[in-house]
Amino acid sequence: MTGPALSVDQPDASIAVGAIVRAIFIRLPRILFVTLILCAIAFAVLTFMPRLYESQAGLLVAPRTTPFTRATNDTTTSAIIDAATVASQIELITSRETILAAAEAVGLRDEPEFAGLSDAELVKQVRDNLDVGQERESRLITVSFLAESPQLAADMANAIAEAHIARLVDQEIEDTTGATLWLEREIDELRETVLEAERRVAEFRVENDLFVGQNNTSIVDQQLSNIATQITATAERRNAAQSRADLIRRMLADGQSVVGISDVQNSPVVQRLVEERATLQGQRAQQSATLLSNHPTIRALDAQIAEIDQQIASEGRRVAEALEAQAEIEADLETSLRADLEDLKVSAGTATRDGVTLAELEREAAAQRELLNAFLLRYSEAAARTDADSALPDVRFVSAAAPSETPASPRTTLILMVVGMVSVVLQVGAVIFSELLSGRALVERTEPDTVTATPQPAPRVVDAGGENDNDVEEDADAPEGQGARRLAPIDVEIESLAARVLAGTTRRIAIATLDHWRDSADFAEQLTARIVENGQSVAEVDAASGRQGVELGLSDLCAGEADFGDIVHTGHDERFAFVPWGQAARLARHPARGETLVEALSDIYEAVVVVTGTVGMASALPMFAQAGGCCILLARDAASAQRARHEIEALGFEPVHVVVASEFKSRVA
Repeated sequence: MTGPALSVDQPDASIAVGAIVRAIFIRLPRILFVTLILCAIAFAVLTFMPRLYESQAGLLVAPRTTPFTRATNDTTTSAIIDAATVASQIELITSRETILAAAEAVGLRDEPEFAGLSDAELVKQVRDNLDVGQERESRLITVSFLAESPQLAADMANAIAEAHIARLVDQEIEDTTGATLWLEREIDELRETVLEAERRVAEFRVENDLFVGQNNTSIVDQQLSNIATQITATAERRNAAQSRADLIRRMLADGQSVVGISDVQNSPVVQRLVEERATLQGQRAQQSATLLSNHPTIRALDAQIAEIDQQIASEGRRVAEALEAQAEIEADLETSLRADLEDLKVSAGTATRDGVTLAELEREAAAQRELLNAFLLRYSEAAARTDADSALPDVRFVSAAAPSETPASPRTTLILMVVGMVSVVLQVGAVIFSELLSGRALVERTEPDTVTATPQPAPRVVDAGGENDNDVEEDADAPEGQGARRLAPIDVEIESLAARVLAGTTRRIAIATLDHWRDSADFAEQLTARIVENGQSVAEVDAASGRQGVELGLSDLCAGEADFGDIVHTGHDERFAFVPWGQAARLARHPARGETLVEALSDIYEAVVVVTGTVGMASALPMFAQAGGCCILLARDAASAQRARHEIEALGFEPVHVVVASEFKSRVA
């Protein structure tokens, strides 16, 4: 291990603060005089500098569409305004076209400070005086302009904002006009397409006799329905006639009277015969009152009545024959209708196949017609939005710039205060440096500082080569006063590391141990305290304790539950920062996050000390190996320390310093 060795005979000196204060007090009149002279010179220079006035206008980036201004088929509730949209608006505001339009509106070329400039020079000078930015994380954009005239600054800020809005309106109108022209061309082409599609439908319908009747039904289908209905009716009539004829014949065969059957009753002959039989039956009834049944008159009447019954039966048979003839006629008609039905089925099959093609043609024509209607609606809406009043860009003027009464530059009071403070600080620093360099502010201590500590075995420091550093080993037989002045090897290692940090040769330090993790934590506390005493900043990372706390720490970062800014905690002294273990019980080892954390802390602090704890499977050393830096290995056994040193070097730490001692104790007050 390399580092300065402190001799027991080296005198100890301290800074005499009183001497420095007296030197400053003696030179105080000169300091004040020089400060006044510098402030006067600065005031004189500022007096001749031109006064610049700043005015600020505000623009709000927000959707301006309403249900009454949107297109009919536009169901969008609002546009998405994000950070990229606001940044794009800022770039458009500072663009060349916006600046030239604003300059033309204000007449900027007539102003003395902008007269005679070309377009490129004018744009460059306006940009130098123009400041466009976003207010924090809002959608508000401020447009600020500096000019020698307060009115010009206000007019230019307002003109740039108005030119930006007008440009957005022109772009929106231009887009709408372009869309209108495109829709007009598409509509002309669609009209021809629709006419051609509908013409094909009509021609196909005529060529294939696919005419449509009532209820939007084809004639073939209507004919099929009618013939089917006629066949059903014919079959019903045939069955009814045949059934009535069979009934009459069955009743005649059984010797029953058929007068009660409606078809027989409807016959005029039967009606006349029934009347004659009734008359004869009446006469017989009259004669039966005076004559016996064997009387010739009664027999004659019975014979006449029997004759009439035979005539009625004969007429019933004739009616049955008529019904059978009607049934045959209906059967023939049914046969004819069924033949016609078969023919129509053939025609209907052809019509059905042709109907598929017709339906396809009709769908195509309908789709073209719907597209044409949609384009006509969009064209009407687009044509109604081609004037400037119909455009509503997503940027609105929320605050106009007003002429400023106080100049924005130069800030005389602030500049004079800075000049005075810098003058005083530099002169006081020069006085202190002069006193220290001359030695007048240094006094030699008469009594050595003593360190009260419990006697303990002297530790040994082993460098990267593995050899003992005997030059700094504490002399156990030395007198009490001299023994207190001699630094222990562990203190020498701390002083050496602090010196290398002060020199800038070492910035990242990992501390590991072969025994208890507390040894590495105690060493880290002593080292960070010494670095802070040297006036440098240091960050300490706890990757070994495993103690869960209420503050976010390294374990939360590795678990993805905290950001880098959430785990770095500072105390009263801003030169010291601490990254605790965190709230999680386990440490997920992510080398990428460990490397990123160390690199981020190295950019902020002059030294980063990582406590990795006990070397082994649970060690956090591999997590920080990619970050590089040196490693301090604390051990109580030199042999085991050498084996562990080779393993640590294999991880990528360079160099690796081994400190061997029988016991490590915290020396931080």
